[in-house]
Amino acid sequence: MSAWRVCLEFATHPRVMGPLRRGRLLSWQYLKMGEHWGWASPVGDFLSTPLEKWRSELTDHHHRLFGFGPSDSQIRAWNDEYAVMAESLKACVTTEPDSAAAWSVIFEYELPMEGGRRPDVVVLTGTSVVVLEFKSVGVALQSDIDQTIGYVRDLEDYHSECAGVACTGLLVLVGGSADNAQLRDGIAVVGRHSVPRYLFEAFTEGFINLESWLWGTYRPLPTLVEAARKIFRDEDLPHVRTAIAAGIPETVEKLGMLIDESSSNSLRMMAFVTGVPGAGKTLVGLRLVYERTQSQGNATFLSGNGPLVQVLQDALSSRVFVRDLHAFIRTYALGTRARIPDEHVVVFDEAQRAWDKSYMYSKKGVNRSEPELLVQIGEKIPDWSALVGLVGEGQEIHSGEEGGMSQWRKAVADSTTSENWIVHCPPKLKDDFHDLNVVTHEELDLNITLRSRRANDLHRWVRLLLEGSISLANQAATKVVDAKYPIYVTRSIDLARGYARHRFKGEPNKRFGLLASSHAKNLTPHGIDNSYLATSRMSIAKWFNAAPESTLSSNALIQPITEFGCQGLELDLPIVCWGQDMTWRNDSWRLSPIKRTYVQDDPKKLLRNAYRVLLTRGRDGLVIFLPPEKDLDSTEVALLAAGASQLTETI
Repeated sequence: MSAWRVCLEFATHPRVMGPLRRGRLLSWQYLKMGEHWGWASPVGDFLSTPLEKWRSELTDHHHRLFGFGPSDSQIRAWNDEYAVMAESLKACVTTEPDSAAAWSVIFEYELPMEGGRRPDVVVLTGTSVVVLEFKSVGVALQSDIDQTIGYVRDLEDYHSECAGVACTGLLVLVGGSADNAQLRDGIAVVGRHSVPRYLFEAFTEGFINLESWLWGTYRPLPTLVEAARKIFRDEDLPHVRTAIAAGIPETVEKLGMLIDESSSNSLRMMAFVTGVPGAGKTLVGLRLVYERTQSQGNATFLSGNGPLVQVLQDALSSRVFVRDLHAFIRTYALGTRARIPDEHVVVFDEAQRAWDKSYMYSKKGVNRSEPELLVQIGEKIPDWSALVGLVGEGQEIHSGEEGGMSQWRKAVADSTTSENWIVHCPPKLKDDFHDLNVVTHEELDLNITLRSRRANDLHRWVRLLLEGSISLANQAATKVVDAKYPIYVTRSIDLARGYARHRFKGEPNKRFGLLASSHAKNLTPHGIDNSYLATSRMSIAKWFNAAPESTLSSNALIQPITEFGCQGLELDLPIVCWGQDMTWRNDSWRLSPIKRTYVQDDPKKLLRNAYRVLLTRGRDGLVIFLPPEKDLDSTEVALLAAGASQLTETI
């Protein structure tokens, strides 16, 4: 027997067919459809259902979801939930029968596309949604609170029927003797006897239709890797509302129009798309290349970010869709036998990080910059060509990347056919291409971050922190945390690991891992081997893509990766291991970058950007581990003063 579907309006629901289409029924009926919840009904139906029958429905749902029956501990947890909810809802109906009788209750609501992730209970109280997470213990862990926050935030962000609806969370502790309720980070931590009070506090007059809520769409924002998989499988990207808000469809459409114009008129075009970290620039590039490949077969996506290429090629099981920028240049621009590419559309990631002339000479013995070589390739392509550069902000972490956009202007200006090139860019880049044929487009600037979901102020907080503006960073942190994006500091790596594992227990799709600056030299004694030897031998692709139980997976929390391994990629929760390469002294940061073989224009800028990358990889939150060394005590003080919170095991 599968889960029950609660159905009131058969005639209006497209999934209900044949003889069931007879209009409104006089009472609630149950239609077995095998859906993504264990139990859903009006409060009255739940209160009139015996424990055994209710539990059998949840057991059937568990079988369908996982392929095996619930454990003894799960059954005990369900028994506790039933007892608390029956007692609480009965009290609510007795106190306010006209209001509470119209509420609905849902158990084990599985969040679609989230790998079985599900809150314990959802109560629709009037026009409000209350999420209840049950724990059998008597003391709450911070990870329990953040798990509850995550459910509330994701329903608010991704569930169509929660748009504009008040959503609150209760963490119910059934294992303690005391019943002292407290509010922590917007979540009420309560004992079993306080549940009715908080349900009434959340209640607002009105009515949410249970059936509509159950059948509402839930579209979570995918990671970059999963988004690439969906694009490659020709599937629609989920979370359309956020993508539209960020302007992604308009950007892809505008680029398509510019490419068509170049093709029709035999033009050579160079376009640049700018955006804050996580704004979806790479998604724009992948989508554009996929559409062009499907329609005309004349596009390729290039990245000089080796780890990103490895991860995407591994995820897609293909080396055609995404290619290495340096290998492309070697094949089509260097040597006497350099070939002419078949592609007319070349999209390249992180255009602002292209190698300058001196670094190319140092590394490859070539006295031309990467922009010059790509322009040269574009000029060799017959009839027309379109180069599309994706431009990040503050992401230069390698030597030779400090040249920025000025290299691209020089590459076009110095080309033998500079008059044939048209540069398309957002207005803010216009001055970078003075004396060239420039056309500006607002659609080419993405200024809303998708990566951190509602925590759009995270990047401002990181910028202010790294600038040393501690008081301003503290103000920015308030907005970040209010957007349900926690920022923690701890001196214990074991506590950080324990928090991550408990926070995402039972959520196999979540990715967390250790990040560390390549400049930090004090982490190895603390079990964080960020040495060049260790990080160069590991598989970045498996670190991001392997099953969570694999020792090669990021979730194993064994091997860290550096800024070079994680740039352009993301985790649900990064544990950033802070080193002595960036310490707080008096009223500013003391930066101690390591000396690279290549002479750097600004090594401190590269180090600062390394931390900028590390601190902006998270989707659900951020944990900063500071080794318990005296020299880092003042750094801990600075981070706490900047708005981070001390991570504690219990609250």
